Amino acid sequence: MAKAARKYLDAADREQQILEFAIDFVAQRGLRFTTRELADALGVSQPLLYRYFKNRDDLLQKIYDEVYLKRWDPGWNELLADRSLSIRERLVRYLTAYTEAILDERWIRIFIASALEDPQITKKYLGLLHETTFPLIFAEIAVEAGVPVPSGPQADELALEIVWGFHSSFFYMGVRKYIYRNKIPDDLDPIIRARVEVFVAGLVESMPHLGQFLPETEVGR
Repeated sequence: MAKAARKYLDAADREQQILEFAIDFVAQRGLRFTTRELADALGVSQPLLYRYFKNRDDLLQKIYDEVYLKRWDPGWNELLADRSLSIRERLVRYLTAYTEAILDERWIRIFIASALEDPQITKKYLGLLHETTFPLIFAEIAVEAGVPVPSGPQADELALEIVWGFHSSFFYMGVRKYIYRNKIPDDLDPIIRARVEVFVAGLVESMPHLGQFLPETEVGR
């Protein structure tokens, strides 16, 4: 990895330059690094690094903000809740935008490294999906099926697992491409549409029968 070029920059530009280098460094090296190792790779002193990032956790937060939060669109959940569109079309549009955001080498490699070595990044990002997006997808398909949403701890867990299994298949395409180094289709539109059709059709058909996997107190009425 080439060291960052030395030239005069104002503080904000210098911080961004260091951050971009750190993102590349972590994507290739993983999260098992010290700030001294990062400073050495940058060709700067450790005290200089601390001018811009208070400590290692502060740096990881900035990486999370840059790589993950900047690509997270709050409008995705608004789209998923927009009943002027069919649930299939909402999911296709959402997943088209979502895959464009996450199918990036640095995004995938840092996410995997965090899961294995320091889960603070993965926990924060998965929290965004688990707390809002996944329950919303499940609830909107329940509306499509014309059944009430089951309620309770086991029902919530079941809904999470059902949607997570579907949703993670798109993340896995990034794993195939950037971890396994296997080719994925250039045109994802037919893949997205086919997966959405299979998922929605199957869940709409199955939704009225999910109560058999839940306690009576949690079956929607």
